[in-house]
Amino acid sequence: MKAKIIGAAILAAFLGTGVYFTSWMFLVGFVAFIVGIVLFWSLMVRFKPRSVGQFITFVLGCRKLEEVKHSDKTSEDWAEWFANQSENGWKVTIEDNHKTRWTDEVSPENVLPEYPRPQLVRDRWMNLNGLWQFNVIKKELDANDDFPGQILVPYPVEAALSGIGRPIYGGEKMWYKRTFTVPTDWKSDERIVLNFGAVDWEAKVYVNGQFQVEHVGGYTPFSADITDSVDRNGENEIVVVVYDPTDSGEKKRDARQLGKQCLSPSMISYTPCSGIWQTVWLEPVAAISVEQMVATANIKAGVAILDIITNKPTYGINAKVTIKGESKSVTAPANQPIVIAPDDVILWSPNNPHLYDITVELLDGDKVIDKADAYFAIREVGKKKVNGNVVFTLNDEPIFHHGPLDQGYWPDGNYSPASDEALAWDLEQIKAMGFNMTRKHIKVEPARWYYHADRLGIMVWQDMISASGFSAPPRDLWLDYLQHAAPLGVKHIDVRDNDYKGWGRTESSQNIFFQELKELVEHLRVFPSIVCWIPFNEYWGQFDAAKATDFIKTIDPTRSVNNVSGNCDQGVGDVFDIHVYMQDLKPVVDPTNYRVCVIGEYGGQTWAIESEKFSEKTFGYGKNETQGQFRSAFTDVMHRQMIPCIEAGLSGTVYTQITDVESEINGLITYNRNVIKLPVEEVNEINHKLYSAFERTMNK
Repeated sequence: MKAKIIGAAILAAFLGTGVYFTSWMFLVGFVAFIVGIVLFWSLMVRFKPRSVGQFITFVLGCRKLEEVKHSDKTSEDWAEWFANQSENGWKVTIEDNHKTRWTDEVSPENVLPEYPRPQLVRDRWMNLNGLWQFNVIKKELDANDDFPGQILVPYPVEAALSGIGRPIYGGEKMWYKRTFTVPTDWKSDERIVLNFGAVDWEAKVYVNGQFQVEHVGGYTPFSADITDSVDRNGENEIVVVVYDPTDSGEKKRDARQLGKQCLSPSMISYTPCSGIWQTVWLEPVAAISVEQMVATANIKAGVAILDIITNKPTYGINAKVTIKGESKSVTAPANQPIVIAPDDVILWSPNNPHLYDITVELLDGDKVIDKADAYFAIREVGKKKVNGNVVFTLNDEPIFHHGPLDQGYWPDGNYSPASDEALAWDLEQIKAMGFNMTRKHIKVEPARWYYHADRLGIMVWQDMISASGFSAPPRDLWLDYLQHAAPLGVKHIDVRDNDYKGWGRTESSQNIFFQELKELVEHLRVFPSIVCWIPFNEYWGQFDAAKATDFIKTIDPTRSVNNVSGNCDQGVGDVFDIHVYMQDLKPVVDPTNYRVCVIGEYGGQTWAIESEKFSEKTFGYGKNETQGQFRSAFTDVMHRQMIPCIEAGLSGTVYTQITDVESEINGLITYNRNVIKLPVEEVNEINHKLYSAFERTMNK
């Protein structure tokens, strides 16, 4: 018995020892495996970053497409929803903390009543904002006689202020309808023009059943001369059919300009904005009429050169320009440059945003055939080298561009503000905080926003609308990030973006991009506040930035072009731009040594105010629990980190951002505009130390 016990003990000891050593061997092997994986990955990132980037892109491409993004996705309850609306009447349903101070002022009778095109204003017009009849049906159907619902135009379908407040999917189309009668004071020989500020994304317009115009692109205005389809003595019907798939079917579709709209919003992607989202209006015009007024300044000569562009050739027609408050006027053939020399030459700047109000008339002999009010400014944008650094100039003087990222979203109206007062309010806060510019990020605002920037003296960097970065991923999507995060050291590889196939651009999508870019630049070039164009943000839908830069310069050679804001720089344009988050700022050096150096995004510090949050999901680049922590983080990045960069030659910065947007809570103001997180005067004082540092650098 004793022998058996001893034997069992020896066996147990042997087995135990075996298990012990086996467990250690397993542990050592497991650790070695992990170390090997890390080492292998590090070596790949260091020496083969392009291959790693392609692998990550492939893995992301294997993700299952979310149901809401299926291209044939529809809602099955629209009929029930419209029946309920019909029973209970049109109304706005919105959570209290999603309201802004202007939300409750909105009603069908007072929707954005201001004339929407401040750069070319006519006395007589008809605002078509208000309640329209509405329906949503399957996209395959080309006919619809049923309009069971109502929507408040011009608010996107997804916005609470529209009275709908629910998503549109890839398998659906929106149908709008309303009627109008022609005012009796509109003359029979005048043409009637129907104008749309913006409709997202593809719009077809019919008047009294007759097709008028089709427009593709969700951010620029379009018009139609509807005269020949109008009954001047009776009621007329407008029908607008809109298709907006947003990012549905994203694995197969062409890259399409949609900004940050996403059918499954989170982090830095937001609720879509479908359908009519800017003012719709009618106006009577002459057969030959002014279509646009573009001003170019010559500050040395103290003049502005005005191009009065008409809707058709104008042989024998003159243009007459009169500066209001001055007795003299200048007359010259229309569509030819007109030189205007004001009595008092006052240059536009953030410190003195002087605008010259003018009247433009088209003359057929002595007869005035068209008349509109407009304005211009005298100012020149440029760059030059000072003390070895290339810096921005305004009116030939060095200037430090400093402002917040501004995305232009609203919790009640999404893309569309509740009122013109709301539209101006953000800019007024930017100005009061001591910023002298803002970057309009991946969105085009209504024209009145740019007018407010003009009159307040806020320089604007204007982004082109991005295509979704992940829905059409370039082969080198992750390369720029990987090569700067390589554990075994940085190996810089220039990322070229003219591989159209690799960067997700078919010939069709290229053509659409350049058409929309052309419309954007031509539409906004009339506003003196715009000083810089940005065709691409990071890698989002980027392709051939060099070509896009040249393309912009051919349309508008008077402003700076920042070829890519952050990552994937192509070595062209007037600006070298990097983005810095989650690490200290460092001096920026342009590898070409001839461009202005800027930090196009940085900061992103968060402070969540519980009572004002849009949702429970939150995102930002640095978490702060109290106002004191938020103040310290903001001051640190502005002073300790930024001032040495300015002293090393930095000439522009864009802080992320002016307001929170949905779950992204890194704004200086809450999304609902209820709380300004730091006192305006305090932010102003912090900012002015940056301008002082720049001035010292220029004068050393």
